Amino acid sequence: MKPRHQILLHKIKVFGFEKLSAYWDALLFYIGIPAVAKNNSPNVLLFVGEHLPPRIPRMAKWIKRESKYTLILVCHQRGFVPAFSDPCFSSVYLYRNAWHLKRVLKQINNISLVHGFAPKSQFANIARTFLNKPYVHDMQDVYTIYYDKNTQLNWLKKELPHEAACLTQADGVIANSMEINEAFRKLNRKKKPKTIFFPLYCDDDFFRQNTKTIDANDIHLVYAGAVAGSHRNPAQYGNTQFHGLIKTLTEQKLHFHIYPSPSNIRADYEEYEQIEKQNPYFHFHAPVPQQQLAKELSKYHFGILPFFKSLSRQSDLKLKYATTLKLFNYLEAGIPTIVSEDIIYQNWILNRYNCGISINEKDIASVRNKILNSNYSGMLVSVRKTRENLSLKVNTKRLLSFYKSIIN
Repeated sequence: MKPRHQILLHKIKVFGFEKLSAYWDALLFYIGIPAVAKNNSPNVLLFVGEHLPPRIPRMAKWIKRESKYTLILVCHQRGFVPAFSDPCFSSVYLYRNAWHLKRVLKQINNISLVHGFAPKSQFANIARTFLNKPYVHDMQDVYTIYYDKNTQLNWLKKELPHEAACLTQADGVIANSMEINEAFRKLNRKKKPKTIFFPLYCDDDFFRQNTKTIDANDIHLVYAGAVAGSHRNPAQYGNTQFHGLIKTLTEQKLHFHIYPSPSNIRADYEEYEQIEKQNPYFHFHAPVPQQQLAKELSKYHFGILPFFKSLSRQSDLKLKYATTLKLFNYLEAGIPTIVSEDIIYQNWILNRYNCGISINEKDIASVRNKILNSNYSGMLVSVRKTRENLSLKVNTKRLLSFYKSIIN
């Protein structure tokens, strides 16, 4: 079966089940049959959303260490990725549709604060309105600035009103990237909810020491994150279609390694496995859980953030202000980063702290020379210093103070 057909069949199966099961759960909700046993844990910090991003368990782990909250996770069953989770949650509930979500939420008592996470925002918004508790909305990728408010993508048209409601009606907003400021401008919000800028940060538990040197005959670059097959629409997925990048890097006799996200579906990376069989300089690895990722990445010389304006139709604002967890994963691994000049905020971070090499799209063809002419040992020292300051251990207290201000 072709990858395009595999993905279509997967969507029909997943969303068909969600719609059909909703009728049953609506009936059970109205007649008062609970979905789970009562949870009477004290001082609950409730994390709720649709797709579990790895930043949430990383953040939650340090919150648990630094506070007395009982942490509970409520996530859609199709968006829960075990490789992203962490034992820090005292309870994990998976729901199958909006009505099932409400049935689960009814059983959780003593909620001090709801921490909704996105993307996407639809189910977090349902929880916000249903529970009527102090609510913060946690944003990394802000869809309001991805393309335009007049997007032709049907799924995005349905998502944007929920995102707008959460951003404008939450008691507080946690901004993991600079995208949030542009979103408020697009939403014409002169008065914003209380907001904290809380970047993704590095997890101190994962720090690795790197004592490697550059050998001109054995240079290894690594990318960790989402990948897309050639069957995907490049307007949306162009920056994660790596066929051209693989060719350009390996022609320079640079080893290029890819670790796909654990949330990737197999239809998107089958063709990369075929490329690996034919190209001795390209290496496609199995997905790795967050707890093991830095250790794997530390085997290589450079991480890479190869995202360029010409490769997709995402807005200039998206590229300008976006941030990705992989940047912090590379710092945890102790390796500098080769970074596109088009992703301005991330490029600024790496240049400010001397933790990477900036390139434009044309530079890819000669990136080997840039590597050989770099001060690699100096960048390694900078990486070690930088990650100490940009760490969850140092910054989690800021987040806890923000929670307190919202609850009070």
